[in-house]
Amino acid sequence: MSGQEEILDIFFSESDDLLKLAEESLLSLESTPDSMPDIEQLFRSVHTIKSSAAMVGFMNISDYAHQLETLMERLRSHKLDITKNLITTLLSSIDFIRSMIDRVSQGETEAEPGVLDEKKDQVKRYLGIQAMDAPEEKSVAPVKEAPKEPIEKFSFYRIDLVFRKDLFYSGQDPILVLSCLSELAEFVEVVPDLSEFPDFKTFCMYDLYISWRVIIKTKQPLEDIEDVFMFVKDDNDIRIENITKNYREGIDIGLAEKKLGEVLLENGKITADVLTSALNKQKRLGEVLLEDGKIEPKELQKVLALQEESRKVYRKTTIRVDVEKLDNLVNLAEEMGIGVSKVLMLFEKYTGNGKMEMLEEVENLLKVNREFEERVAQVRMFPLEGTFQRFQRMVRDLAFKQNKEVKVISTGLDTELDKEVIEHISDPLKHIVRNCLDHGIETAEERQAKGKTPFGIIKLKAYQKGGSIFIEISDDGRGINLIDIQQKALEKGWIQTDQDLSNEDLLKFILMPGFSTSSKITELSGRGVGMDVVKTQIDQLGGTIDIKTEKDKGTRFTLCLPLTFALMQALHVMVHNNSYMVPLQAVLETERFDKGLVKSFGAEEKMYPFQDDYLPLIDITKILNTGVLSANDNTSALVFVDTGRKSFGIPVEQVLEPRQIVVKNLEANYRPVKGIAGASILGDGSVSLVLDLLGFEEIFFQHPFEGAG
Repeated sequence: MSGQEEILDIFFSESDDLLKLAEESLLSLESTPDSMPDIEQLFRSVHTIKSSAAMVGFMNISDYAHQLETLMERLRSHKLDITKNLITTLLSSIDFIRSMIDRVSQGETEAEPGVLDEKKDQVKRYLGIQAMDAPEEKSVAPVKEAPKEPIEKFSFYRIDLVFRKDLFYSGQDPILVLSCLSELAEFVEVVPDLSEFPDFKTFCMYDLYISWRVIIKTKQPLEDIEDVFMFVKDDNDIRIENITKNYREGIDIGLAEKKLGEVLLENGKITADVLTSALNKQKRLGEVLLEDGKIEPKELQKVLALQEESRKVYRKTTIRVDVEKLDNLVNLAEEMGIGVSKVLMLFEKYTGNGKMEMLEEVENLLKVNREFEERVAQVRMFPLEGTFQRFQRMVRDLAFKQNKEVKVISTGLDTELDKEVIEHISDPLKHIVRNCLDHGIETAEERQAKGKTPFGIIKLKAYQKGGSIFIEISDDGRGINLIDIQQKALEKGWIQTDQDLSNEDLLKFILMPGFSTSSKITELSGRGVGMDVVKTQIDQLGGTIDIKTEKDKGTRFTLCLPLTFALMQALHVMVHNNSYMVPLQAVLETERFDKGLVKSFGAEEKMYPFQDDYLPLIDITKILNTGVLSANDNTSALVFVDTGRKSFGIPVEQVLEPRQIVVKNLEANYRPVKGIAGASILGDGSVSLVLDLLGFEEIFFQHPFEGAG
């Protein structure tokens, strides 16, 4: 699916939900006209549809929604009374928007000529505070659907059969193979491939030129299906793929996302040449094929009906759930876990009969609870594909305005991230991408003068490492001018003339408030304009941002983010009788502490050997200001961790068992603390602090000038 198709699918799906919310609000207002929450929800729904429609280019829908939004503003400010006639008109308006969206989803114009103007005039009469008597809509009794029969559990397989050309010489017959297969399964689809069929002069009756794509529906196990091809699988290309996940209620929901031409081509109803020729005529594909006699009306209607049925089933298989509801489930699971842990502790002290059986059952409950927490956390995870693809249209439109040619390349689209984290990073990512385009990528003429390709490249890359998600945004443009950064830092008094700074140190200045090297104000901000806001938003997530640049080679921004806010596997450690949780995915190893192996550099820095290298030791007590001197501690072990950029050791007194914990937001319940990602409640009711290793890294390895200005 292309980026534009992905955006349209998101628009259609979200619009459907928003229209339902608007309809619910109007029906509620009919009984409680003074309900401000319903008015606000109605306003937000229409406002969002207006903005989304404009973003995807449906301007008639956006203009009409804008008129309705103005009307909603009258309701919010109590300048217009809510009457039954008004509710009727607004419900009709919502239905009209829905009809326009349905039309564009089918490739038609948004509204028939004259209808849109008539609907706008209705709204204008209310904007002029002139009440109108809207006809009462007749209520239609809901049609009760017949109860559906229970669906049996079938598996669906796609089988690609490409036989050797000389198959017949081995005594095998593909028709017999298909016949054996038909005894075990129902053929859903059989598509022969005749592309290798020769002309009459070169045709040999003893050679096989046909291959097949078969989709079957069966209750038989995969092993039985594979046995059908026992005598031909070694010398021929036989591929079997389980595609059961693509089917709902016996319908291929993948058809919902495909265009008609793709479906007809895959089913062998038309050839690629026929499809290309039809598309070049710029008519609706079905009409063109009928006019050219390339397909029978009956076949076309059959495919269209299947596709529409597929869309209906596909819509029924997806739901939208408020993240707050998932958070409530996570909290309930945590409370259950705490309760079961307390029961386990009580049974451990119990000395009566049946102790072992009771302990076993309670431990089973703990396992079930942990799996429940994991399943809920997985529901919160979404691939970054949709987030990355939203930038395709934005880059294309902005590049056109600046007379630039830009190509966006995305990798790691299947990398998953917590929904809440995705929402927080959308604006920072957008700002970085816009800056890459504005001040990174040159015009085609500039690039060709430098010996580059005329089109620039912006790359979006995501990957997981060490319990964190890394997102890289890079361009192959002119790079950041370090001399300009140094000059601006001198002007602001952040550094002295004789101060020698590395390139890495200079780049950190663009993340500071008020910094910009842009010589003019454009629609897009200059490199560094507002980058302090980006850094602040990333910091709030417990993440970091790193910048690398090279003259005329480009710039790369690397964001390091936590995988999720909700659930975490952690190693439980004790330091000075205080309980801490270390993210388990970042833990490299634990070792018994040997004081004689410590190497000291100055009064503060200490190093310890680890895997043929020396790593710095970070003292938790000093960073967290617990008031306990580490010189007098009873360190017995070291926990070595890797944040994805730095590795270091943490001295601890005791290493306990790994745990699956629910992380509580410390900022929401107390205040933000550098180096602490949150807190977790243990089974005995005590609180354990969850360490933010990226925060520790920033504190421990920060440069002296950071925070200036």
